[in-house]
Order: sequence, then C-alpha cells, then structure tokens
Amino acid sequence: MLRCWYPEPRRRSLRPSCQEAGVLGILCGIVGTLQATEAIKIILGKGDTLVGRVVTYDSLKMKFREFKLRRDKSCPVCGESPTIKSYIDYEGFCAA
Repeated sequence: MLRCWYPEPRRRSLRPSCQEAGVLGILCGIVGTLQATEAIKIILGKGDTLVGRVVTYDSLKMKFREFKLRRDKSCPVCGESPTIKSYIDYEGFCAA
C-alpha cells in the first residue's frame, strides 16, 4: 500500500532515522497488534478487513482515522500494468 503512494523510498539524506525523529516503542506494539488482527481476519475469513481502507493512529491525540481508497489503474504496484514487481532491499537501502 505504501509503495502505491510512494513508489521509491526517500533517500537516507532526506529522512531522519528513528533515533533522530523519535519513535515510541509502544507504537510499534500497537501497530503490530492491528496488523496481526488484520492477518487473522483474512486467514479466517471473518469480520470486516481493511481492504480498500487505511487507518492512521495519532498517539498524542489518541485518535484513529480511516480513509477510503479507490484503486488507481495507473499505480506502479497494483495497477493494470505494474512496473514494481519485487521488494526493495530495505536493509541495504537504509544502511547506505
């Protein structure tokens, strides 16, 4: 999904590291729990999945927001003629 919006990750010089920007460890747990819940719903075929939707979480305001998405036929990842067909080596990319 993120690759649909941002086909290429920003260069290291243009983005702060987690240490520089500050990432609260608990946020990883919250988002990971949400992702695990979605995976279980998909595997079991139960509940309403986030297909066609994105959820954001603002920990400072303790608010979740939901956005509906429409499929972009020209998307380089999931469009009719995708040009991005593999993952980027993020470890190598981020280490540079």
